[in-house]
Amino acid sequence: MKFSPEFIERVAEGNNLVDIISQHTQLKPAGSGLMGRCPFPDHPEKTPSFSVSETKQVYHCFGCHKKGNIYTFLQQYNGMSFREAVEFLAQRAQIALPQVNEQEASRFDAITQKKRQLGQVNKLAANYFHENLLRLPVDHPVRQYTEKRKITQEMIETFQVGYASDDWDGLVQHLQSKNISMALAEEARLVKARSGGKTGYFDLFRDRLIFPIVSTMAEPIAFGGRIIFQGEPKYLNSPETPVFHKGKVLYGLYQTAKFIRSEDSAVIVEGYMDLVSLYQAGIQNVVATMGTALTSDHGRLLGRITKNVVVLFDGDSAGQEAAERSLPILLAAGLFPKGLVLPDNQDPDDFVKTQGPEALKNLMAMAPDLMMMILQMWMKGYRAEPAEKVKLSNRLIPIFQAIQDPRLKQLYCAEISQKMGVEDRWLRQALQAPGPQQSVNAAGNDFQQKNFQTGIAGSFRGENASTNATDAADATNGPILNPQIAEEIHDQIQLKGASQAEVLLMGMVLKNHANFDLFLRGELLEEIPHPGVKQVLKRAAEVYRQVPEKFDKLTSLLASFVDRPEFLIESSPLMGSGSDDGDDSKVILDCMRKVKEQIILQKRKQLTQEMKNHVGSEKHHQLMLELAELKKQELSLRANGFIIVSPEMASETEDGAKSV
Repeated sequence: MKFSPEFIERVAEGNNLVDIISQHTQLKPAGSGLMGRCPFPDHPEKTPSFSVSETKQVYHCFGCHKKGNIYTFLQQYNGMSFREAVEFLAQRAQIALPQVNEQEASRFDAITQKKRQLGQVNKLAANYFHENLLRLPVDHPVRQYTEKRKITQEMIETFQVGYASDDWDGLVQHLQSKNISMALAEEARLVKARSGGKTGYFDLFRDRLIFPIVSTMAEPIAFGGRIIFQGEPKYLNSPETPVFHKGKVLYGLYQTAKFIRSEDSAVIVEGYMDLVSLYQAGIQNVVATMGTALTSDHGRLLGRITKNVVVLFDGDSAGQEAAERSLPILLAAGLFPKGLVLPDNQDPDDFVKTQGPEALKNLMAMAPDLMMMILQMWMKGYRAEPAEKVKLSNRLIPIFQAIQDPRLKQLYCAEISQKMGVEDRWLRQALQAPGPQQSVNAAGNDFQQKNFQTGIAGSFRGENASTNATDAADATNGPILNPQIAEEIHDQIQLKGASQAEVLLMGMVLKNHANFDLFLRGELLEEIPHPGVKQVLKRAAEVYRQVPEKFDKLTSLLASFVDRPEFLIESSPLMGSGSDDGDDSKVILDCMRKVKEQIILQKRKQLTQEMKNHVGSEKHHQLMLELAELKKQELSLRANGFIIVSPEMASETEDGAKSV
């Protein structure tokens, strides 16, 4: 479902950014806004530098330069997607999600109601398990087990770890006491009906340490249970339900998203205990796959927060297979994966407890590129025989199909060709060859296979690639705050490519009514060269004229509809832009002068080109006069600046005009 701009605006207006941020840091009045210590974990500070404007509903940290509106805060801090942020805030403000038609609305309401009911059951179960563990005496075998595994009370609270007793119907009785139907509890995969003619239900989780699996919206959606003493299976996960899809969830992401973002790197482990152990040891940018293979949804989840991942694998054959399966998935998500096999086949939990967190950090810092790690595995015993070269190139085809960045393909090809002992040109051709190809699915990928010829050959030739260097750079490390927003709203405005003068002008005139009024009197709106900037300013003009009471929140609202929200916020009052005396008119007029110069330069180029097509004609003479007029305007701009006649003096002389 895509959200309309009107709905996104309504949800934003139904919430207060100050209330959201105040859950994570204390804000105090300062000037016209609020100040507090930065809530982001990568920016510990003693002196508050985190500024929030309740009027404009935007934030900016003067220390780490993070900035945005209510949606981007939830994306940056909680790791939510834009859709999840909208749904979370809509639920918080008790705003119903949009519905398409009566039939669709009925179906949507039924699904929503079912998910809400399952969420209630899961929350009751999570609290029940957690309270079970807290009530146990210190000498209880389960408490002794947590002590032995060095799970501190802080970690128990952070991850809401619980205990399922060995009773057959402990949870059943608890849910029944809360008037929860057993049919609903069974649909949540927490209990199961007795068979063999027996009546009643029994608990699915018994005598296990329980790890609630939480969504990015802080809701328990499933459970993982580890056997405490003897028994099989060692780990028991909830089966899939309407609210839980194993391939779309990463354990711990709700707690660790802010650390992944601050470190700009994610460590991927397999199990709950590995994650809790690493988190407790200070390696907090970690997620767990809960024993399942990585999926493309996992890749997309991580890609919202970081492009850099380190995957910890077991050293056995199963670990190698997992590495091979994960590589194309991570590459297809646009990530830069590294791989690490711990020595002596240790798992991360054992390693960090025996060797210490610094030893693991050092190993991860030196972790090889996952592509090169797998290539090294494949090249064991490699003798560079012709058949080996062909076989190896065939194994590489599905990997290269997954790579999104053509530059990365070229670099990999150059390095791999050297290791294989072949020419770079030969390997490129081999990767395009119509010979035997492993299917993407056979390599463990679940992303849709692209056309091979355009996906590989086209990238090497530069087809379908970015048209300039800034576009290519933006594909991997651009400062876009809301990369998913284009998929969630109908008409995202593109600001990429706007000139510095246009960006500064846009930010300054959105600052307050006086600045925008000055801009409108300059009658420059229709001439703005960049279409995205013009569209933003046109929307602002509509609000300014029709609903002026909303103008103060315009920066925050518009930030959810542009590809570069930071362009709107960098020049906001939070940034202190403008002159020292508080009069922004000089900055605005200077920006308008520079934009006008851009317009004149563009028109001069067009006229010069047109004149070449009308040499010797009357049209040529007319174009020369127009060109002379543009030159006159350009000289006047340089001499007098951009002139705006004040309303009071418009009918008198130019002495009443403002200029720069």
